[in-house]
Amino acid sequence: MIISKHWLNEWVDISAVSGETLLKTLNSIGLEVDSYKEIKIPDTIVVGYVKNKEKHPDADKLNICQVDVGGETLQIVCGAKNVEAGQFVPVALIGTIMPNGLEIKKAKLRGVESCGMICSSGELGMVKINDGILPLDESVGKLKLGLSLNELEIFNDIIIEVDVTANRGDCQSMHGIARELCAALELNFRDNLPYDEGENLLGIGSLGSSLRAEDGVNGWCL
Repeated sequence: MIISKHWLNEWVDISAVSGETLLKTLNSIGLEVDSYKEIKIPDTIVVGYVKNKEKHPDADKLNICQVDVGGETLQIVCGAKNVEAGQFVPVALIGTIMPNGLEIKKAKLRGVESCGMICSSGELGMVKINDGILPLDESVGKLKLGLSLNELEIFNDIIIEVDVTANRGDCQSMHGIARELCAALELNFRDNLPYDEGENLLGIGSLGSSLRAEDGVNGWCL
């Protein structure tokens, strides 16, 4: 099962818990960590806005985009099918060292100057979510032109894959894993949980807490 620190943080405040402590705690409560990855976005990958897009005159699969990055407008040649005018996008500026080690340099593509790169989720070191660039909206936070992407909380995350064994059906959800972390780290669930846990929800814990003795019951039998 794949979880993230950012997502867990919606259930329980683990903002002050280091990645190392989180890994050790998961392993100690029987949720073996199979893989661990920190998302680290370089400072020079910023929020941009595609003001204009036109076809490259000498390449059918390339577009020439005018991208506002706050202090200036950059011309960027982009081959992604889903790039469109009016989008907010992640832009790697000249000099950026990408997570895969690639350095972004000024270049000419089929004779047209390109000053930066509009990024996909995979190029940012994240899970690939489509075959093109990663359009941004305010679901990731308040967008401001020129803002470093790593200032948005969702782009500072830890992705963890845990091996949930067949006997731990209670941990096959974010809620279940968050509950175990609460107990192990002596923390409390947040007050504004994604949903209210009522007595009538299924689950052996809820069922057990609702059992009541009836008058006239003098013993137990199997």
